[in-house]
Amino acid sequence: MDDQRSVERVLRSHPDRAAVAAEIHTRPPPELGAPVSLSHLTLVSGREGAAADREFLTELCRSYSALPPDAGATLHSATLGQLELRWERHTEFSTYMFVREGAFGEPFAEPAVTHIGPRWLERLPGELIAANHLVVLPDDAPKPEREQLSRWFEGHHLLSGRVQGEDVQLWTSLRLHADGFGRFVVKNAGYDRLRLGRLVQRVLELDTYRLMALLGLTQARRSGEALAEMEQRLLQLTVGMTDADDAQSERQLLDELSDLAAEHARASADGAFRFSATRAYAELVHERLARLRLERNDDMEIVSSFLARRFEPAMRTCRAVEGRMEGLGARLARAADLLRTRVDLALQEQNQALLVSMDRRAKLQLRLQQTVEGLSVAAVSYYIVGLWSYLLELIAPALGPQAVGFATGLAVPVVVGGVWTGVRRLRARIGH
Repeated sequence: MDDQRSVERVLRSHPDRAAVAAEIHTRPPPELGAPVSLSHLTLVSGREGAAADREFLTELCRSYSALPPDAGATLHSATLGQLELRWERHTEFSTYMFVREGAFGEPFAEPAVTHIGPRWLERLPGELIAANHLVVLPDDAPKPEREQLSRWFEGHHLLSGRVQGEDVQLWTSLRLHADGFGRFVVKNAGYDRLRLGRLVQRVLELDTYRLMALLGLTQARRSGEALAEMEQRLLQLTVGMTDADDAQSERQLLDELSDLAAEHARASADGAFRFSATRAYAELVHERLARLRLERNDDMEIVSSFLARRFEPAMRTCRAVEGRMEGLGARLARAADLLRTRVDLALQEQNQALLVSMDRRAKLQLRLQQTVEGLSVAAVSYYIVGLWSYLLELIAPALGPQAVGFATGLAVPVVVGGVWTGVRRLRARIGH
């Protein structure tokens, strides 16, 4: 023992070790004994609503002198008078199970939730998404007759199922009844408290996850209308690219495309969590159905086949809308790339035209420069020759007029050639 303790002191544990080791034990199933009547409520309070849920639960427990939940707890059980309360906190919702064990008269005549008092129910934080009454008939109770079941479920279409290899049977309608609750009837067949608790937990979780998954369908319907409008606008913008013939119209198209992309980003952000949650809840529905292992009980439709026929199309709709949203984003990106390419090509053409214009100007400037250089050579040569002629006039008496004219004429080509050569050398030196 001392060696084990020394090992624990020597080894450095991961900070999350205790949390992950206890994770699979955080939500044990309730232990229930037949007969039992219970009410189960699911309220969506959002990802930030856990603190408000625990605060309400603390106040409720203290009013019954029961132990309140710990800070940060996600599961809590308490005794509230005649009821046993089981509270669970999930990512975006909380569930409240009110359990009343013992014999009861007519099922659903006096549900367990009626014993908690309306003033507490009115203060439950969050918005109700699922509410069910469930009764477990005792082992020795006879199987309910069809007329009896029809009365309990207010004449709704009945669904049923029997656990494979067992005589445990389930009946429901998966509908809201006059009191706003769904209803389940379970016929026990010798299950102990733990097995019965697991069965009831799976049945209630199946309905809770079903309704939470179907929240994605309402999101899909809302998003579908907005998607159709955005797809039509994208089509018009794409067609408009072929008519854009100047920079101003292309810039306007790019602005409209940017606005559409921003609108799509907002819509995608609004639906991203809901659709990802829908996928997760749908997987949980299938997993709970598989664990229930229901088979046909009588001539009634089995629960699993009904869900496959009614639930799966809704999930496919959610996946289709999510795929359309992703596809629209890809098309928006391609349209933006295409428009940017058009703008870049237009800019390149403008730059090319500008370069051609600059080249033409450079050639004109060169010709003008050459012309100016020629004029400059002539002007400078003229002044030099003029100065030379003034000099010769001073010595004209000695040389004679004819010699002066000859010397002046002879100086012209020499001066012009020298000035031209000097200008060329100067230009070459500046160019280098």
